[in-house]
Amino acid sequence: MLAIPSSQHLPVQYLAAGFNEVTNSYKFYWFLAILEEIQEKRSPCLATRDLLARMVAGVWYPTNYFRLSFGKQDRLGQAAVQLGADANLLMDASRQKIIQHLIAIDLPRDIKSLGAYVPYRFLRPFFALQLRGLTDAKVNGQIQQLANAAFTNEQNPCLYRFSRGGIEIHPTWFEYLNQHLSILTAFCLWHLVNYLQKNNPNVPNVSGKLFEPVQRDLKQAKAVWMTVLDVAGPLICIYSGQPLQKGAFSLDHFLPWRFVAHDLLWNIIPTPKSVNSSKNDSLPDLSRYFEKFADAQYLAVQAVAKSSRPALLEDYALLLKSESIAELRTISKARFRDQLQAVITPQVQIATNMGFSGEWVFAP
Repeated sequence: MLAIPSSQHLPVQYLAAGFNEVTNSYKFYWFLAILEEIQEKRSPCLATRDLLARMVAGVWYPTNYFRLSFGKQDRLGQAAVQLGADANLLMDASRQKIIQHLIAIDLPRDIKSLGAYVPYRFLRPFFALQLRGLTDAKVNGQIQQLANAAFTNEQNPCLYRFSRGGIEIHPTWFEYLNQHLSILTAFCLWHLVNYLQKNNPNVPNVSGKLFEPVQRDLKQAKAVWMTVLDVAGPLICIYSGQPLQKGAFSLDHFLPWRFVAHDLLWNIIPTPKSVNSSKNDSLPDLSRYFEKFADAQYLAVQAVAKSSRPALLEDYALLLKSESIAELRTISKARFRDQLQAVITPQVQIATNMGFSGEWVFAP
């Protein structure tokens, strides 16, 4: 478990306590926004509007692109989804474009309301004793008074105080945050991943869905299927029945990449470019395509195992829990198919529950 760096001059235990038993994502994204603003602007004075824009931009890809759930009560995730529905922004809009859009417009009410809540509640662990028994309606005002008073307390300075339209980071805290930016970011992201995994059980690669996706490298997948064509001869597209020629095919993620967020070889199949474009992020009809998919993948394993590049099969060895790549040469087709189905079928159901379009069938 990650821990935040210690300090002889700051009550860092209160900052750490804010990440215990979290029920909403705003704490993670508020703190990440603070760290990003400090890193970029090198100023202790931060505008709430800018921080809110970074928060929404931060949650944009997990919600609008990867369809992760933030929980039914999470207002930040809901705000990002609503902005995606209302604004003329693509689901794969760049982070900078989202931030610029939010800074340029009159903030929607649901996002603006976060600014009247999040900055205060984030400081609650610093004043847990003083706030005990206080009604919820009085908490914000009391936190503001306590934070402003504690700002000059040399023994237990608060992280920040409130200023007109924003916050001001305490000088000693500002030095601490700058010194430990990388560790604190990793600490926050670690807790965020744990939070998201609880809200997205069995969803693959949650940690890979926090940010805008990077350019994917499919060189290994292409090498596998080029090898298959060399060893086994011409292939047929499992969706369209069209012949596939060497150097003239596209690579399709059988389970959409937006769902799996990985390029493991057992999920990649060659298709004509037009078929790949047609399928896009849809889930294939398993009753129509799974057996063909399993046959093609088994053929790939056997062909590559006989080639001069068997090391390409590492993903398959992990999938099948094989002790070695060499063992793949003797695996039966029935066992291979069953293992593949045991992975694919439940993930299709999970993806369907997340809102991915299902039962896609190629239409010429």
